[in-house]
Amino acid sequence: MKRLYLPLLMIALFYSDNLFVTIFPEAAFDGKYMIIPRFFTIGLLFMAVFFDRNTAIKYGFLFGFLFDIFYTGVLGAYMFFLPFVVYVVSKLVKVLQNNLFILSFIFLFGVALLELIMFQLNVLIERTEIDLAQFVSLRLGPTLLLNLIFYLLFAFPLKSAFEKLQRIYND
Repeated sequence: MKRLYLPLLMIALFYSDNLFVTIFPEAAFDGKYMIIPRFFTIGLLFMAVFFDRNTAIKYGFLFGFLFDIFYTGVLGAYMFFLPFVVYVVSKLVKVLQNNLFILSFIFLFGVALLELIMFQLNVLIERTEIDLAQFVSLRLGPTLLLNLIFYLLFAFPLKSAFEKLQRIYND
């Protein structure tokens, strides 16, 4: 029974992105800014650091596939790039110190990397008409701010949850 906690936590984080978009008013800031919650991505990064990187990569692949099916219509975008971001961030954490202050910068780098990859992919397949400067000011900046707030609110609970889950899985 305890082994269901990890999938349930990740499912809750997966749906929290959609729930935030549903609850947050679309006309906030006069509709000028595009704020994208990446709560699931931050949860995946916590999993990679405090639980197991390979499991996080598998979850990134699976949930990236689900994200592609339900939200993007471009099969393979999140399915391949979520695990890639998890891998890059896990390597950065091994090089840099592993405390929550440094992790905030590393995780924001991971979110920014994912956003930039998705933007470039959309430019490549001609699904967007904004340029890089507009993207940075209208989407990337507000997205990083929202996800930093999420990180500050949930860093300690997520860290302790994944550490407890690791103890459960190791027993």
